Amino acid sequence: MSLSLKKLAGETIIYGASTMVGRLLNWLLMPFYIRTLTTIEYGVVVNFYGVISVLLVVLTYGLETGFFRFSGKGYNENVIFKTLVSLLGVTSGTFILVGIFFYDLFSVSFYGGEHSLSILLVFIILGIDSFSSLPFARLRLQNRPVKFGLIKLVNIGVNIFFNLFFLLILPYLIKNQLVNQNIATFYSQFNGVFFVFLSNALSSVVTLVFLLPQVYHLKTIVDFKVIKPVLIYSLPVLFVGITGMLTQNIDKILLPVLLSDEGFSQLAVYGANFKIGILMSLFTQSFRFAFEPFFFKNKGRGKQVYAEVMNYFIFFGLVIFLGVTLFIDVINVVLTSEYIQGNSIIPIVLISLLFYGIYFNLSLWYKLTDRTWVGAIFGTVGAVITIGLNIFLVPSMGIVGSAVALLSGYFVMMILSGYFGKRYYPVPYRIKLYLFYFLMAGLIFWTDTVVIIHDDFFSYLFKAVIFALFIGSFFVIRRYDKSKID
Repeated sequence: MSLSLKKLAGETIIYGASTMVGRLLNWLLMPFYIRTLTTIEYGVVVNFYGVISVLLVVLTYGLETGFFRFSGKGYNENVIFKTLVSLLGVTSGTFILVGIFFYDLFSVSFYGGEHSLSILLVFIILGIDSFSSLPFARLRLQNRPVKFGLIKLVNIGVNIFFNLFFLLILPYLIKNQLVNQNIATFYSQFNGVFFVFLSNALSSVVTLVFLLPQVYHLKTIVDFKVIKPVLIYSLPVLFVGITGMLTQNIDKILLPVLLSDEGFSQLAVYGANFKIGILMSLFTQSFRFAFEPFFFKNKGRGKQVYAEVMNYFIFFGLVIFLGVTLFIDVINVVLTSEYIQGNSIIPIVLISLLFYGIYFNLSLWYKLTDRTWVGAIFGTVGAVITIGLNIFLVPSMGIVGSAVALLSGYFVMMILSGYFGKRYYPVPYRIKLYLFYFLMAGLIFWTDTVVIIHDDFFSYLFKAVIFALFIGSFFVIRRYDKSKID
């Protein structure tokens, strides 16, 4: 493995470790929520976070990628950062003001007049987190993954603390009459959804406090001349991000509408099982954090290195897929019987997220050749397919229809990017080898579904053996592979 690949792997591990620990801690809120909130309340939480994911992309409008691009293009990094973070501050502040004045209107329009204060908190969270995105991006550009990770962990730690306080500790104190009656009366006016988002808002404020010194201690000017070229580059990236987030989250937005009376309850089941796919999401996200700065900095090193990165990415992604699906019975201890019924979506979600990771890996060609508008087209196609299939499949297939729609959208995006990338920025990807990995993983997954062993010990032993066979095959191939980068 080359030095640059080792550096990428090292940064991926650091980003991944901090992201993994944080997200796993945050993930533990899911089994906590499904035991402390009603299914309808948890469904609303999943729905709100789906909306947040989409709007957060809108509010950052591609500036992270634009910041990476222009900081390495002859511009002064400090000037670029100060200018863009000032612009982001104006738009984020304006968004919060809109929420303050119109949160009741949004509540009446979309949620039957319920959850109005929770909607206000969503506006505050979005405003703060969108502003914080650029200081986080600067830490990535400066190769400071440790500080990046620590601040992320503080954010999640604060969020978890307040969730436990509001949903577990305070109810216990009230139940045992250990707090003032006025506090108990005030607490009873709000539901679990409100306290979930109050906890998130408080953690966002704490995170902002840690990031603000990057802005205040920067002694430089704001150069308005750089805004136009950065926006011209970034806005197509924004469109890509919006379509990508719509593809991944439209199910969480549409399910309550498409399933009417059971909508939020079914969304709760879908959301809890979707969370099981967190390992794939963690892997692709930590890879993205390290890979985006990496490919801009290694543009001139040759294309073979990108093919090598893809090789590792697909293999380890399939390791995660098999690890989760083969041992799903172990993972199910975090769910209740009411939620386990949604297990059928987990393999589909895992492969969907892997396809999205491959698509991101392939997307380097249009970013390096300044054709970001192409990504917008691919994202639009994926979003249209996902939205259309959700509308068509969910009424008859339920939550499985949403998972199939997600898989279809990402698959088409991946194929389109690979096909056109081969024409405009050909990278020697080893398609046959990648297909072999998928075929072998599929065979192992199928074998596990048809071989029924009733004794638990021998069942898990069998699973462990076939899992080890897949991992071993990679190292055998690597040993005799003459085209690898040493």
